[in-house]
Amino acid sequence: MGRGTYLIGKKLDSCVLEKVLGYGGSSAVFLAQQHDRKVAVKVFLPRADMDGKMRREFYRRFLREAEAASKLDHPNILSVYAYGEQNGIPYIVMPYMPGGTLLEYISHNGALSLAEAQWYLEQIASALDYAHAHGCIHCDVKPANILLDSDGHVLLSDFGIARVISSGDDTLPAKRADTLMGTPDYISPEQALGHMVDIRSDVYSLGITLFYLLANRLPFVADSVLALALQHVHEAPPSLALIRADISPALDRVMHKSLAKEPEKRFQTAGQFSAAFTQAIAVSRRVHSLTASGKRAALAAENAVSTSHASLPFLVASEPLIEVKQLRSPHFAKPRFAAVVTLFLLLLLTTGYVASLLIGHLNHGGTPGKVHAPAATPAPAHLDYLTDQQNWPRSKTFFYDSQTQRYHVMNASAQSVAMALYNGSQLSKFSLTVTMAQIHRSRENADYYGVIFRSNTDQSHYYLFEVITKMHAEYVFSRFDIGQWHTIASGAAPSLKSGLGQNNTVTITASNNTFTFSINHKIVRTAVVDPTSTPLRSGLIGLYVEDQGAEIAFSQLYIISHK
Repeated sequence: MGRGTYLIGKKLDSCVLEKVLGYGGSSAVFLAQQHDRKVAVKVFLPRADMDGKMRREFYRRFLREAEAASKLDHPNILSVYAYGEQNGIPYIVMPYMPGGTLLEYISHNGALSLAEAQWYLEQIASALDYAHAHGCIHCDVKPANILLDSDGHVLLSDFGIARVISSGDDTLPAKRADTLMGTPDYISPEQALGHMVDIRSDVYSLGITLFYLLANRLPFVADSVLALALQHVHEAPPSLALIRADISPALDRVMHKSLAKEPEKRFQTAGQFSAAFTQAIAVSRRVHSLTASGKRAALAAENAVSTSHASLPFLVASEPLIEVKQLRSPHFAKPRFAAVVTLFLLLLLTTGYVASLLIGHLNHGGTPGKVHAPAATPAPAHLDYLTDQQNWPRSKTFFYDSQTQRYHVMNASAQSVAMALYNGSQLSKFSLTVTMAQIHRSRENADYYGVIFRSNTDQSHYYLFEVITKMHAEYVFSRFDIGQWHTIASGAAPSLKSGLGQNNTVTITASNNTFTFSINHKIVRTAVVDPTSTPLRSGLIGLYVEDQGAEIAFSQLYIISHK
């Protein structure tokens, strides 16, 4: 028997309790019939460890605070129809919300989109600011206390146990013997420590709530309440950017500020938090718009320059460019230049042959006349990094298919690219191999997709190698620096297979600021050099899909790290 089920069929006030809708830490919510309407009745069940004096004080305090909450009149605060005490049982009668809670919505539908989160955050923040202005600190903000109506609006509930700020005082003790501390998953550090709380404690709990709505997981998880409280007090929350690909650095900073350990370092009101989140989304949309269109504009400009100046060397060559002033006539210079090149190549071949003989003799004890073939590099079949699903983003658009053993990345946004960063070790020198197959095309069928590497955790700097097969098979190697794209190399990729479902295996070798790329075991560019004075030295790897509607399945991601 669940807690409070003995009350089913009983009558509280004018409400007949019909069934249990859910449980809280010290309460049960019932669906009830009141005259000609359905209502929700929240019944606070006394704890077994309360003696008579504690129970009376608890009831007195609850009824006083329920009275204060009933005076709150805001479109995003659940109304209180009635409250009281009957046979030693305190209760609150509220509207019945058939849409359920945000916790239930997330459990059925997964994490919210940024637009949904922004919409709900604005409403919850407005409700909290109103309550704070009227002397109530909620102290238990969480998805289970946020209800949905049929029009997609949210209503904040459970103000029946809110703390009432007395006139002239804006703080109060976090816990006393006769009060509830709140839900451990969402409590602020000051609540966990038993210190004085104020409205900024609700801001922290709202930050934890938003983290859960965006990640479908909590930032802190522990086996005991004490261990969980210590995490809230001492540990920094994980970066949302490592969980969701569409979290920009600006959004990540907003989340971290909302979850600051010291109240004075947080947003001072819920409204400030909501406004900062909205502004960060607007900034990220502009940046990601530049990410998609700006890169193509940069590439188009680069191609235009290459076309109009066909005789000029490409920006990045396989060796350093040396400009030589022409002192002789072209007719004389060409034969001399060809002869020099021929002699130079012969010298290289001869030197390489002799070196191989000496190395073979010294390393293998063989005779100078016998050349030992180099050992083949073993296939890195020991670990497919895509199977490590704890460290990849997971949502409706980022998911692993265990049957096909492929990780799918789908871009569902018209404003953003889809990026999935692997939350593993920072890589510097490495060889990476991954197989990519296009599952769905975008509306324009101009689908760029590929591999990110040496990325910052906030995605502000990274390299990107991507391919496209719209009209001609091509590759592009670019660098992203805080909203600006720099095309390093691009060109035809004849070994790239076109068509849905076709597997294309990409290999990337990175050593310092020099890179080699191959597609389906055919080198498309060798010894590409980042010409900037500050090349990216190390960072995370990731997967990238640019256009809305495109879906790519990635498989067999192998990495060999080099010293």
